[in-house]
Amino acid sequence: MKTNLVIHDTTAAHIEQFLQNPTHSLLLAGPDGIGKGSIADAIAADLLKADVQSHPHVMRIVPDGSSISIETIRELQKFLQLKTIGKEPIRRAVIIEHAQSLTTEAQNAYLKLLEEPPSDTVMLLTVNSPRALLPTILSRIPIITVHAPNETQLAALLRASDKDEALQRQAYFLSGGLPGLLSALIASDETHPLVASVTAAKEILQRNTFERLAMVDSLSKQKETASAVLEALERIAQAGVEGATTKQDQNRIKQWHLIRKQTVSARESLGKNANTKLTLSNLFLHLPG
Repeated sequence: MKTNLVIHDTTAAHIEQFLQNPTHSLLLAGPDGIGKGSIADAIAADLLKADVQSHPHVMRIVPDGSSISIETIRELQKFLQLKTIGKEPIRRAVIIEHAQSLTTEAQNAYLKLLEEPPSDTVMLLTVNSPRALLPTILSRIPIITVHAPNETQLAALLRASDKDEALQRQAYFLSGGLPGLLSALIASDETHPLVASVTAAKEILQRNTFERLAMVDSLSKQKETASAVLEALERIAQAGVEGATTKQDQNRIKQWHLIRKQTVSARESLGKNANTKLTLSNLFLHLPG
């Protein structure tokens, strides 16, 4: 696969194996911001031997709000009924991003497509955790885990930036090694969904306790959004520890460690289905001012 993407060696090897003997579906699993959508595009482009952005037989599905509805899958079913022209074995591609957003009804409808896939089509799904999908879907679709590249692999991406070394290091730690997020941070791309989480996390740290508590209602409406903000807050704290260590500022090191510890605890609580509003309120009350 010819691409400029930064991909972990193990992930790249599994992708090459898939391209040599492609099936009609593939699930790319990994955390948000790791570049699953870009990898799906690259796989589709390789199989179609064309630019997926302008190809007439490429359908991209993304969540409408917080979910992908059964109506969207019905539209996909109609799309797959259309005839394709050509002699290549794969002439059409479907890319479903954030497949964990598929409602149960939508997953059941999609399952029928997996059971009898069109012979000329590859369907590529991205998901942050395979456990979000029905076992019946997982039993019918091969999975490639997208691993985060290490810092050495990301060095070329950092060197290509016009940012100074300090900002490059900060972007690296804020990204958590996620190449999609790292690229967006370096390019100051505010449209990337995870950049919004980083911005929200920075805003939380800049506010006083009262102002933070006023943000709880809006943040707690969507648990996934709240989790993304806490993850960004944890990365900011880790970057803060790195910066304070470089400056040998012991007070700031302790403060950033405390912020990180409290944030990790809050994320673990959300992972155990704790009440989002209470979890955020407790965190914001105890964050250093």
